[in-house]
Amino acid sequence: MRYYNKLSPRLFFYGRFCYNRSMKNITRELIFIIILTFLATVMFLGATTLYQSSALLEEESRNHILAATEDQAGELSTRFSHIQGLVDSLTGTVRATFDTHDMDREKGYVEDYNQGLKDIIRNNLSANQLAYGLYVTYNPDYTGQNDEVWYARTERKITPVRADFGANGRDFTLPYDEDMAYFFKPREVGAGAWTGPYHDRDVKVDVITYSKSINIDGNFVGVAGADITTETTLDLVKSLKLYPRGYAFLLDENMNPIIAPADKEALKHVSAKGGVAEFLGNEERMIIAFTSLSNGWILGTVQPRDIVFKTISKLRTVFFILFLIALVVIILLANWFSRVFSKPIEERQARLEQENSEKDVLLIYQARQAKVGEMMANITHQWKQPLNSIHLIIGNLLDAYDYQALDKEALTAAADKIETITRTMARTITDFTEFLKPPAEESAFEVKRCVKTALSLMEESLSSNAITVKLDLTEPCHAYGNANEFSHVLFNIFNNARDAILDSPSAERNIAVSACIREKGDRKMTCLEVSNEGRQLEESQLRQAFDRYYTTKPPGEGTGLGLYISRLIVEQRMRGFIYLDNWEKGVRCVIEIPSEENDHE
Repeated sequence: MRYYNKLSPRLFFYGRFCYNRSMKNITRELIFIIILTFLATVMFLGATTLYQSSALLEEESRNHILAATEDQAGELSTRFSHIQGLVDSLTGTVRATFDTHDMDREKGYVEDYNQGLKDIIRNNLSANQLAYGLYVTYNPDYTGQNDEVWYARTERKITPVRADFGANGRDFTLPYDEDMAYFFKPREVGAGAWTGPYHDRDVKVDVITYSKSINIDGNFVGVAGADITTETTLDLVKSLKLYPRGYAFLLDENMNPIIAPADKEALKHVSAKGGVAEFLGNEERMIIAFTSLSNGWILGTVQPRDIVFKTISKLRTVFFILFLIALVVIILLANWFSRVFSKPIEERQARLEQENSEKDVLLIYQARQAKVGEMMANITHQWKQPLNSIHLIIGNLLDAYDYQALDKEALTAAADKIETITRTMARTITDFTEFLKPPAEESAFEVKRCVKTALSLMEESLSSNAITVKLDLTEPCHAYGNANEFSHVLFNIFNNARDAILDSPSAERNIAVSACIREKGDRKMTCLEVSNEGRQLEESQLRQAFDRYYTTKPPGEGTGLGLYISRLIVEQRMRGFIYLDNWEKGVRCVIEIPSEENDHE
């Protein structure tokens, strides 16, 4: 009994402790359920309200964007209508004043008529600030000569433009080029027509044009038209954006871009009916609105979705704040549970990180091995032909010895060639070690010397196969870069030319090499052409010729690396171009490299 009395308080407090823990658990669970129910109710009501209000606001925003785009389209149509009115007025003036009977009777009638027409065109162009040029182009089939009265706005002055039809190759016959659409399209559609954009070679400006046929007494006398520069049109369209980061674009009646959208995906959602759509742009979701102009062209505006729906975003922010508050409460309540269940997760995460670390090490090792393998393949390819050349030289020496034709001069020449080849082979490893980074030094070098260096290493191979090399290198041509690397390129090209000739049944075995200086934009380029009289390549072979490991040779006879490496050297290291094409007797390789240091940079 005494023992029981001693233990009873302990049992009582232990039972009380267990009871308290049980009650705490029940209370926590009850509070947790109440909070979850409350949060679920709040979130449901908030989500429902947000969804309904978002739908209404989004529809209202879309309607606003479409209405604004239609207003801007009306404004742009008005500007284009002014251009059309300018041309219509000029067309009506010519129709009323040009006398076809006097033109048939008087030899110089057109020239005399143009004197008065010049003042009319100049005055009309002065009254319209949007138009860049205003003109009348006569029909040469009717007048018997290329006549045109044309004034343009240059440096804020109205000045005459004298078109050189011969120099610019204007062709007044069908089918017509893009820059002659202004002359032919109005007759095709039977009304005034917009054309362009195209590059006007007379004034060297990109323009769009509205032109209209001039028909008098059943005779097609010519066309009257007005130009707007593409730059002016671009400025007009750029000014039509509705929101920051938004932009506008312009399409012709055939959905061809006049002012192209920044996102190509936008074109998939445009139609002539007009409307609003959403699409995923280059970096974000965009809203596009589009409508037609009075001339049939289509104006589109593209706006960032987040800016258009900024009000909706604010509502979502409020909801998000409420969600964060609820999340904090849940985190506090879940803290205790996380202590219990987090340890297994942490252990699993540690194992995954260890496995990922081991995979990273393996990937780095594999990448190094792949690079070493690639470099060894390149070196092997570069050494094959020099070793073969040494073999041929030694064979020729033995033949000369057998026929008692070996003298000191021939022996010395052969030794010099072998020494040159072996010295080049010794440099090969160093050259390819530095291949993946720019050379330490670059300088101007003579292309002719590189050609002769590469050919000298192949002299035995070419002569033993009766292949003749025709050089046309009279013009001094220089290039800037690494001469040794360029010699390797030529060595690869000559090897391919030799192999193509040997693979061809043609009896003619010639390789032609020529070089010249060409102007390419503001750059001076040295152009080197290597042509062989061998079998031509298919289009698919021409496209893949510079791909890594691609070869047209049988298995085991080619690595597919020569042209690949040549392209890397020419295009990446020397900032040039290299390509293959067929000519009437075989295949031609064209190499273009900068002639001067500043071009190279």
